[in-house]
Amino acid sequence: MKWIYDDYEFENRANNLSWTIAGDYNESIDISEKDYSSKEIGLYFAIIAGARRKYVDWDIVKKYLTNRIRKGYDKDIILGLIQVILNTIVEEKAIKDRPGIEDIRRNAYKDIVSRFTKINNDNIMDKIKYAFVLYNMDKHPALDSITRRIVNDIRNIDTNQDIMEILKALDVIYLTYFEYILNGEESNFTYDENNVKDVEVNFDTFADFMYEELYSDEEENIIESDIDSISSSMLVEGVGDFDDSQSSNSADRVIYVDEETVNKIYSKIEHYYGKTYLSKGEIKKLETQNCRNVHEGCRIHFTDGVLRSECNNVFQLKYVTRQKENNLGKFREHARMYRQQIKRLKESLARILVEENAKTRVYSDCGTILANRAWRVGRSNNNKIFYKDIENEKGKYVIDILLDASGSQSRNQGDVAIQAYIIANALTEVGIPNRVMGFSSFLDYTILKRFKDYDDSIKNSENIFEYFCAGNNRDGLAIKSICSGLINRDEENKILIVLSDGRPNDVKIGKNSERTLRGEKAYRGIVGLRDTANEVRKARKQNILVLGVFTGKESELEAERLIYGNDFIYSRDITRFSDVVSMYLKKIIRS
Repeated sequence: MKWIYDDYEFENRANNLSWTIAGDYNESIDISEKDYSSKEIGLYFAIIAGARRKYVDWDIVKKYLTNRIRKGYDKDIILGLIQVILNTIVEEKAIKDRPGIEDIRRNAYKDIVSRFTKINNDNIMDKIKYAFVLYNMDKHPALDSITRRIVNDIRNIDTNQDIMEILKALDVIYLTYFEYILNGEESNFTYDENNVKDVEVNFDTFADFMYEELYSDEEENIIESDIDSISSSMLVEGVGDFDDSQSSNSADRVIYVDEETVNKIYSKIEHYYGKTYLSKGEIKKLETQNCRNVHEGCRIHFTDGVLRSECNNVFQLKYVTRQKENNLGKFREHARMYRQQIKRLKESLARILVEENAKTRVYSDCGTILANRAWRVGRSNNNKIFYKDIENEKGKYVIDILLDASGSQSRNQGDVAIQAYIIANALTEVGIPNRVMGFSSFLDYTILKRFKDYDDSIKNSENIFEYFCAGNNRDGLAIKSICSGLINRDEENKILIVLSDGRPNDVKIGKNSERTLRGEKAYRGIVGLRDTANEVRKARKQNILVLGVFTGKESELEAERLIYGNDFIYSRDITRFSDVVSMYLKKIIRS
């Protein structure tokens, strides 16, 4: 829900306010931190963006979060608690310094909450967040006993303390309540005073995380992504859902920028993602075919990535090289086990293919004579002394594997790369042509990165380890573009396997001089789901078998079912991706 309000005087005011709060005019306030869907929200966002820089030591928070996740703390719970307490710190201190901010906050909260069509209260963290939003609007929420006690304990934390003391208090709350809640069924959870214990945290051992060596690049990227998420959004945004179809503001999910910025963005795509391997004519043809309706005005960029195409962006070259080494390093830790998985999958597929390709012999009244049955003539009622060999008519197979490479998959990055490598290797060894692609979006561009092409050797499968996650995802356009190439293959059996979290989410760029845009401006929620589902149906009508492998939350399974119907698999453990695909392929080949 982030736009740029087309009022430069107001924008300057918001920037100055943010810099003043931060106390540093050299701070760069990122465009994504400014929400100008209304002036009240825009002012509040500017205030919070500056206050976060002034009042929070994010390095300490990052170290604490990394340490706790390593120790087995539930990531969603600990992130939620951190967001609530840091939001409280930032708001209370900003209001104390400038009391007028309280009225701005109240108006911004009311503006946002009034647009919600649904309040999220599926779990205890949702209830806690909503309670804090209502308190800040001078309302008194009705809470169950356990939620009320947790909320009161959080509100009783002295936000004027040192950040270490605040995190210590947060740790006590987690250990006191959530270990017990998480060990039971939350939906059936009832508060019992006897089940909630008093917890003492030894401050000396608590502070040990400050002296740990900094985590690996992979962990760092995941934690950075999580920290960025809570440090660049308002608590109130996450407590409800917007109706894209009814709210004109929420539907206009467009970032408006000036002409110069647009030109810079379009000229930098190859700088950040590598040169395209298609000609201008091929790209234009694809965009004409695919960038219609909801995708009107979007663009497509097919690339082999910065490491295997022309690119002079030294930083990006180093970054992608590091991501590849991280993924390879994770593979090498258990290389023997993974190679065994490749071998098992290869042997299993080879065995099925041999069985299915075997000729079926049928005895008949005509055909090729079988000498050892000639004696039956005149001596038996079974006079079928001829035979025919029936050829397998199923035909050959070709498989596309499409990986969601948006930022929401960053926590699974290494595992996804390994599983895709296992599948691609096994398929190549049994002679099934396969292509592995990743998709993400950067502003108006849907980036389709080719890791392995249909006829590549096994050695080229290592390019799959270049997989890394960033940006948004326009699933429907990615599927549509991939199918444009798959449908032209000669093989009779075309299969598309899509690994995604089932949450299409993208923005659109519009120039200030072009306020009216064709096509849908929002690509999230029901708009994104319906479009993706429509592209899946179109692919199936073209006789492409489409399987969705869902890696999102169980509560979002209905969205995945809307997209893929019954042909999807919910994989709680991403490391079983190759097993899931193996079972699906066996079923398809045998059917």
